[in-house]
Amino acid sequence: MQKMIRKTVAPGVRLTIVPTDKFKTSVMSACLLLPLGTAHASDYAVLPRVLRRGTAHYPDMQALGGALDALYGARVEPSVRRRGEALAVGFISDVIDETYAPGGAGLTAQAAALLVSFWKQPFLMGGVFSPDYVAGERENLADRVEALKNDPRSYAVRRLYELMCADEAFGQSELGTVDGARAIRPDALYKVYAQALTGACVELFYCGAMEPAAVENAFAEAWGAREAGDYAMPSTRVLARPAGGPRTVVEEMDVRQGKLSLGFRTGITGADEAYPALMLFNAAFGGSTSSKLFMNVRERLHLCYYASSSIERQKGLLSVSSGIENTSYDAAREEILRQLSGMQQGGLSDDELESARRTVLSGLQSMQDSPAQLENFWLSQSVAGLEWGLDDLSKRIRAATRDEVIATANQVRLDTVYFLKGVAQ
Repeated sequence: MQKMIRKTVAPGVRLTIVPTDKFKTSVMSACLLLPLGTAHASDYAVLPRVLRRGTAHYPDMQALGGALDALYGARVEPSVRRRGEALAVGFISDVIDETYAPGGAGLTAQAAALLVSFWKQPFLMGGVFSPDYVAGERENLADRVEALKNDPRSYAVRRLYELMCADEAFGQSELGTVDGARAIRPDALYKVYAQALTGACVELFYCGAMEPAAVENAFAEAWGAREAGDYAMPSTRVLARPAGGPRTVVEEMDVRQGKLSLGFRTGITGADEAYPALMLFNAAFGGSTSSKLFMNVRERLHLCYYASSSIERQKGLLSVSSGIENTSYDAAREEILRQLSGMQQGGLSDDELESARRTVLSGLQSMQDSPAQLENFWLSQSVAGLEWGLDDLSKRIRAATRDEVIATANQVRLDTVYFLKGVAQ
């Protein structure tokens, strides 16, 4: 069974340790947990990339590269991740486990110190961030926001959630807006950084072979002291059903293939007893190549080029994503909803259930084989205030019954249909 240890290393600073000798590489992260959907969205999005440009000890990318090379080619990457209506803003690092590095004693502590230094000892000019670094990264951010439409498949789901949750923080982009990016200035960004650093919950993570006590000491020393205070975790508003009746939004884009996305409310999150059954429902409905949507909407009726479903577990949402010809819109929409209705009425065979179960369990097992995926999983758990691990979830998946899956299907309610209509000639 996979072990997990959580420690508080300073007020509002929590460290999750997953001790394992399974990997030759250790993965670490250091993230601030901030609210999604505020006026500082663009500032939060650009912040880790500006910080990653240099520290007080290593003021530019060349100096940082040398420091990382000295740590056996360690890597540190900026990251902005949405978890429900919280943002995890910070850095992810991997470094060879010192057990496997000749003369590598102290490597973990050095890597942890460098990782934390991006937050605690940034490179400053005149008491604020480097104007050159900020100018470069704000343009990069603006370009990334503009480029979201370049992948119509993912953009359609993103746009679906914007429409579904227009009055909720979840409807706001974790990257902010183009105008917000281009309005970023060094002095204002530094103020946002200082307020976040002193007021946000901090989540640290380590997965590797080092003794947990040594890891705790390394991170506690790296982060240092912090004043006691009310470090509140950002919360997520969960709605069990749409505020009104289902609505349809059609927008056009210069693409050949239309993108049909359907958004559903379930009210079920990872904190609920019904969550394992929801995972099985999703796998059977559209989350695998043996699912209802794949086998019927795509393969049997040829109404789409692809059709799949996925869960947003912190927010209790489920989305269906499909690529269709414009002329197939009505038929594809109705067939997707017909497949859902069939499952709600008990249309789930034992073979389909067991196929879904194998798919989900296989996915959970693959997560246990990747330290990066373990970091991602435990970050989500920490944001949600959950302690159960993948072994516990797998056990609950094995125990979930057909009746529980059908009951979960009946909690799935259509909120929004979004059609990104292709108009390319």
